[in-house]
Amino acid sequence: MTVPPAPEEGGRFGKAIGLLREGVRAKAYTAAVLLAARGEEIPIHWAAGDARLSSVFDVASLTKPLVSALFFLLAQEGKVSPEEKIPEYLPSKPLDPSAAEIRFSHLLSHTSGLPAWKPFHADVRAAEDREGRRLLGTSEGHDRIVSAVLAVPLEAAPGTSCVYSDLGFILLGRAIELAAFQPLDRLMKRLLGDPLQMRDTGYLPMSCMSECETGRLVSTGYSEERGREKLGEPDDENAAAMGSVAGHAGAFSTAYDLFLFAREVLRARRGEGRILSRQSALAMSTKAALPPGCPRTLGWDTPDPGGVSQAGSRFPEGSFGHLGYTGCSLWIDPSKEAVVVLLTNRIYYGKQNDGLKKLRPLVHDAVMEELFP
Repeated sequence: MTVPPAPEEGGRFGKAIGLLREGVRAKAYTAAVLLAARGEEIPIHWAAGDARLSSVFDVASLTKPLVSALFFLLAQEGKVSPEEKIPEYLPSKPLDPSAAEIRFSHLLSHTSGLPAWKPFHADVRAAEDREGRRLLGTSEGHDRIVSAVLAVPLEAAPGTSCVYSDLGFILLGRAIELAAFQPLDRLMKRLLGDPLQMRDTGYLPMSCMSECETGRLVSTGYSEERGREKLGEPDDENAAAMGSVAGHAGAFSTAYDLFLFAREVLRARRGEGRILSRQSALAMSTKAALPPGCPRTLGWDTPDPGGVSQAGSRFPEGSFGHLGYTGCSLWIDPSKEAVVVLLTNRIYYGKQNDGLKKLRPLVHDAVMEELFP
């Protein structure tokens, strides 16, 4: 693996660098790190604004493909299977009778029929005020949110529609913990972080950093609800209420660590993975068969061929990736073994800040044009 000297604006990758610098000036974010790879080579790893190459970001929903990998690693051990029904692994049964048919594959592909999102954290906060004791961020707060998800009526029968759902991954994370008899934070370190040497990837980063290392954490701004800056704790309020360890959000990572993860998926697709089998990697990165037209795989999203994809215009059919609400993304083109990681803190200036939305596809296109002229 080779990492060249930092490029300069006007040289190779100059267009992408210029776009990222413009993003800082336009207040699309305060910090950004871009990494692009072609096979084992990393021709650009560059930081903008307040970031450095080793900056640690709240990657929000990029937690989901990481948790999906945990599921497949447990499946390789025989502890779970994609077609097993999820209620068999949960501490209590869903109230909606049709939810008895939800399988792990439905949760992984966002075809469970569960709604997209609900502010469960507000209910936990109300209960905390009512009962006069701390619930937010505790194991009891975690369990109350899982129970609340189990009480939600389905919007569609499992397998009949595709709706991106945090709720599904909340259940997936809890089911994985119960199947493995270990919490997600320990599972991620044991099954992913340590074997792949992803040293900065996981939950609760403040718990494993020295005081001098905390300067690598990137802030996602001030939380009015919590009354403090979100530094080393997830922006996602449901994840925070669950103790910052959840299946849908809560993980932190660096651009280089996410490259290591993507490289493992690519290697595994060739049958050369260190921890993932070829069967697992292909299952993770192949579109779900049902319902027809579903853009999701068992853990990833795919570029939108009919619109302006956040992956840009240079990631072809067969590519896969994921976005994070905080302003992070990872896209992979297996046909060219190309990986592009872009980490930002776009919500630092407010959750409605959409400056990155127009910028990100342009950055991806500029990078891919340099990688494959």
